[in-house]
Amino acid sequence: MNLDRALRDAAEPVPPRVTQPGAQALLDRIVAVPPPVPADVDRARAGWRPRKAVIALLAAVVAALAAAVPHLGSSPAYASWTPQPSPLAAADRDELADRCAARVAAEYAPGEAAPATRVAHGERRGDYAYVSVVTPGWSALCLRDGDGDLHRPSIMMDPVTAATLGGAGVELQGWPQLRTGEGYCRLMSGHVGSQVTGVDIVVRGGSGDHSRTVRATVEDGFFLAWYPEARDDANTNRTTLTLRLADGGTVEGLSAGDLLEAPRLK
Repeated sequence: MNLDRALRDAAEPVPPRVTQPGAQALLDRIVAVPPPVPADVDRARAGWRPRKAVIALLAAVVAALAAAVPHLGSSPAYASWTPQPSPLAAADRDELADRCAARVAAEYAPGEAAPATRVAHGERRGDYAYVSVVTPGWSALCLRDGDGDLHRPSIMMDPVTAATLGGAGVELQGWPQLRTGEGYCRLMSGHVGSQVTGVDIVVRGGSGDHSRTVRATVEDGFFLAWYPEARDDANTNRTTLTLRLADGGTVEGLSAGDLLEAPRLK
C-alpha cells in the first residue's frame, strides 16, 4: 500500500471546512515527508505500511483533506491497460493457472488435489496478466494485478461441451466485477463454437453517449478479456458481444446479461 492509495481508499464526502487554511497546512506537512524505500520487501504479501505514524494520522484527517487536494493520487487507474491484448508467455500462463486451480481446489474441494485434466488460456494487457482455467467440471478466472497479487473472483460449474455449442454458439463462463488496489474492473471469459474466430466486447454507457470496444483473446474455442469499469457504471452500462465468424460474417448485439442466464446454441 502507498500514500496515494491510502488517500483514495479512505476518501469520503467532506464538509466545507476542508478548504480552511489549517487543513491545507496539515496536508502539506504530511506529504512533505519523503516515503521510505525499503529493500528486499515483498510489499504485496507482507502488507507493507510506510511510516505507520503518518498512516495513523492520515486515517484521522484524510476524509477532510481528500477533496481539498484533488491532485493527490491523480495517476490514472489501470494506466497500462489496453483494449487490444498481448500474448502471455506459456511459462507465465502455466504458473498462474497452477496457482488459480490450486486455489479453486482449496476453496471448493479441501483436501483434494487440483484436477490434472485442464485447459488454460491467458493474455496480457499492460502490467496485468489474466488466465482462465477450464476443467470438465468447472471453469475459473484469475487476474494478477499490477502489484503481483492474484485475484480469483469467479468460478462456474458444469460448462457445456463444444458439441453442444455447435458452430456459432457462445457460453459466457464468467463476468464478475473485481476490485484491486487501482479500482474496479470487469473480467469475462467464455466458450465459443467452432466457426467463431474472434470476439469483441462492446460496452456502452447508460446514456449511450460513449462506448468502448475490447478485443478478446480467442484460443482453441475459448475467449477471455477484462477491462476497467467503475463500480457504479456496472449498474448502467450495456454490454454486448460481437462474434466474428470464419466465413466473414458476424453475430452482433448478444447481451452479456442474457448470456449469463443461458448460452446461445447454434
